[in-house]
Amino acid sequence: MPLPRLTLLSAVLLTGCATSPAANHTESTQSKPAPAASAPAEPRTVREALAREITAQLPHEPVETEGVLFRGKVLAAGTPELMKRPNGVTLLTLPIGTSEPVTCLFYTSAIDAGAAVRSLLESLLDDVTVERVRATDVKSFTGSPAMYLEGDYSRGAAPAVQMGRIKVMVHADPVLPKTCFHNELGYTKTFLDITESVATGLTSTAPEQPVAPYYSDVQVLRLGDVPLGFQYTALFGSKAGGSILEVSTTMVRPGAPAQLQFQDTNITEQADSSGVLVAKSYSKRVNATVAANVRLRREQNGSYGVSGQVAAKEVQAQFGGELIGEVGLAARLRDGLLKGQGDALEALLWVPPADASAPTKLVIRPREEAGARAATMELGPMSVKVELDAHGFPQRTEIPAGSATVVQERLSQTGEP
Repeated sequence: MPLPRLTLLSAVLLTGCATSPAANHTESTQSKPAPAASAPAEPRTVREALAREITAQLPHEPVETEGVLFRGKVLAAGTPELMKRPNGVTLLTLPIGTSEPVTCLFYTSAIDAGAAVRSLLESLLDDVTVERVRATDVKSFTGSPAMYLEGDYSRGAAPAVQMGRIKVMVHADPVLPKTCFHNELGYTKTFLDITESVATGLTSTAPEQPVAPYYSDVQVLRLGDVPLGFQYTALFGSKAGGSILEVSTTMVRPGAPAQLQFQDTNITEQADSSGVLVAKSYSKRVNATVAANVRLRREQNGSYGVSGQVAAKEVQAQFGGELIGEVGLAARLRDGLLKGQGDALEALLWVPPADASAPTKLVIRPREEAGARAATMELGPMSVKVELDAHGFPQRTEIPAGSATVVQERLSQTGEP
C-alpha cells in the first residue's frame, strides 16, 4: 500500500487570487434556493489555510485487529485502518474529516528519532523541492520523548508553483516507537491532539516487553524559544551489581536540505556499586553518516581500554585512573556539595566528544548566589551552568554555543534514581 499522496495547495492562494466570482447584485436573492448545507468555505490564502482547525470534538475510536501488537482508542472522525507491512512496520490510518488522514507508522524495535524522521521525510518528499524543515515542539508522553516537526515544500515552477507543509511527530517510546504525519496545510492543533491520543491511548500487547527502567527522565533542548531536540535518560539495575545508564539524544539543525541536519547520539554506561565505570559505549550519527562508534572497558588490572572510530579515524588507547559514571557523579554530588561539604568536586570522566583516547577532568563548583543546588561544571575549556535535583542529577543546563546559549531542561521524570 503506497503512502498517501502529498497535499499541495496552488500558489494562487499566496496572492489571494483564488476568490469566488462576485455575485450579481441585480439578481434578487430570492431567485436562488438556499444552500442545502453550510460547508466550510475553501481558504483563499495560505494564511487562511494554515489557520484551519477542526472545531468539533472528535470521538475516540477503537484500534485493535488480529496480528497487530497494540490496541486502545484514539481520536478519529471514522474507523481507523490498520495494515501490516512485510518488514513488520504497521500503518495506522486515521480519518480526521479533512482531505488527508493522519498516518502513523509503528516500528518493531527501538528507533533513533532523527534517523526515523529523516527516512520518513525522504520517502514522502522525494518528488518535491524541500524548502525548510524545523522542529516545533518537544513533549513527554507516557514518560518518553515526542518531537514535532514541520516541513515546507514546493512543486513546479512559476507561475504554477504549488506549496505544501507536512507535519510530523516522532515518539521515541522504548515500548511502542512510532512516527505520524499529516500532509495538509493547517490543522496544527488538531494534529497535536490526535497524535497525543495515539501516544497515550495505545498500549503494546506484544508477548515480550522491554525491561522497564526504575528511573527515567525527558529533557528538551532549546535555543531561546526554538526547540532543537531532546534527551532521554533511563536507569536500570545491573545483574552484576551496580547500574546501567542509557542516554539517547536527538537534535535537529533546521534549514533547507543543504543545512538540515539530524543528529542521534546514544550512550550506555555500566558502573559498579560505588559508581566507578566498568564499561561505556558512545555512538553518534549525523544524517546517514556514522560520526563515532567507540567503546571503553575496564580491564582486570584496573586500567581502561578504548577501541573504535571517531570522525572516521581509528581510536585505540590504554590508560589508568578511576573513571566515574553519571550515576557515581550524582551520588558524590548528593553526598558532598549538596550537603555543603567542600568547595569543589573533582572527577575523571570519559567524554569521547572531548577526547576519546584519555580521561577528561571535571570540576564542579557551587553557585550559591543562584540557589542551593546551582553549580558550574568545568569540563576542559568549557564552563556549563547547571541546576541539580535533590539526587544530584542535572535538571537544567545552560550550554554555551558561540554567542548564544542552549538550554537543556527537564520535562518529566518517572521513578527515583
